[in-house]
Amino acid sequence: MLYCPKCKITIRGEKTCCPLCEGKILNRQDVLRTGIDEKMYDIDDFSDEQDEPYPTLPERRINGVTFIKICTFLLAIIIVMGAAIKYLFGDRVTWVGMVILGSVVLWLDMLAIMRYRYNLIKVLTVEMIVSNIVAYYIDKKTGFYGWSVIWMIPFALVGHAMLCFIFAKIMKLRFEEYIIYIVMDAVFAFSQAFFIWNHENTLPYAAVFVMAGFAITLVATFLFRFRELRSATQRMFNV
Repeated sequence: MLYCPKCKITIRGEKTCCPLCEGKILNRQDVLRTGIDEKMYDIDDFSDEQDEPYPTLPERRINGVTFIKICTFLLAIIIVMGAAIKYLFGDRVTWVGMVILGSVVLWLDMLAIMRYRYNLIKVLTVEMIVSNIVAYYIDKKTGFYGWSVIWMIPFALVGHAMLCFIFAKIMKLRFEEYIIYIVMDAVFAFSQAFFIWNHENTLPYAAVFVMAGFAITLVATFLFRFRELRSATQRMFNV
């Protein structure tokens, strides 16, 4: 950095004279020798290294929208190539469907993380829903042994409710900020009655106990925390 004693300004870049008065300018050694008032300027600014006259802009990073577009493009490539391989080789390849399904799940995870990256509980909710759907689909495609509806879905709902409670306590959230997700778990838990009624769940012990547990939770919420539940519902649906 340079200094013009006449105009009393500091100058960036490599200059031989003041751009205003075209007079003589001083470097660090000259500033030290002439004893310019240090209260007006920081002497450390007058380094021997020449500063750039214009600020250096940071390199442009990929924003969220561009990242999602890239992920969507990669997903489209996988789907198109998978369809082409399936058409050419038919039943001789059995892994195409699983690869496409895994890619779609990964893409949905990316969307959830980018969309709700500031709300960890909401990301967990999306992950729970997607994992249950995928588990049921895989169970169906592999002969349906019932493991998805007997064990996977009940324990996923209980695990999600526990994680919501734990993260809410860690993040010091109010009750009304996370109770709506527990209610959503209860709704999904009661939907297990369909699998029992449809004879897909042949061992309904876990499902019944989970439904009973969420029913008790809802009753307690309605009796003791109804005001917070109503507030959370109104905020969610913008009522």
